[in-house]
Amino acid sequence: MVEQIHIKSFDGHILDGQLHRAAAAPVPGVVMIPEIYGITRSLSETAARFAGEGYTVLVLDIFSRFERGAVQAYDETGHKQGRAYHDAFDYAQGVKDMQAAISVLRARPECNGRVGVVGFCLGGTMAYLAAARTDADAAAGYYGTRIHNFLDDAKRIQRPLVLHFGERDHTTPPEVLARILAAISGNSCVQPHVYPGAVHAFANHVRPNHYNAAATALADQRTFSLFRAWLSSPERKTSATA
Repeated sequence: MVEQIHIKSFDGHILDGQLHRAAAAPVPGVVMIPEIYGITRSLSETAARFAGEGYTVLVLDIFSRFERGAVQAYDETGHKQGRAYHDAFDYAQGVKDMQAAISVLRARPECNGRVGVVGFCLGGTMAYLAAARTDADAAAGYYGTRIHNFLDDAKRIQRPLVLHFGERDHTTPPEVLARILAAISGNSCVQPHVYPGAVHAFANHVRPNHYNAAATALADQRTFSLFRAWLSSPERKTSATA
């Protein structure tokens, strides 16, 4: 079951969200952060799949401060518009919006009080920041494109975080990926994984030139393993070592 909901953020701005309910309740919650293309059909299908795994999923319309419900096509025009929104996107403000979504989801009756964050592309960076700057219980980031701009946050991460990178992702070429891996090295809260041969957006099943079914299956397995470990119990922990 899918419901459109509204989230009041820190400054009174009303954000839009798409709520996917699991078959049972209460269950762990997951805030899902989109790519630069918005809440596309493929992302909604991914959210439904997560709900099928037993999570209440709130997909946040992260660009609703610019345009509500904006969805871009996976073509040159859509990419150009998505990049324009991304260039104008304020990550610090976005983190506060994400925290508002986490708090709203945690308080809903469908949620057991524990909330994770998962994100793709822009959302992958937001998942990384969620582990450093929000009270999310766990996070999973798929091919975050701007993590290298926030490497100082690596030492602040005290929440369990899994990061998925494609070996051939043009947004994190080898020299950039090396910087990210060096920054998170030694932090036991963070589990990075690099998928051989995978390109950017390897988990997007409607983009045949990007999709890698094997890498997606393994990444999802690792994400769900993390979430089962940290979101199933209503007793909240404060860090991955608690």
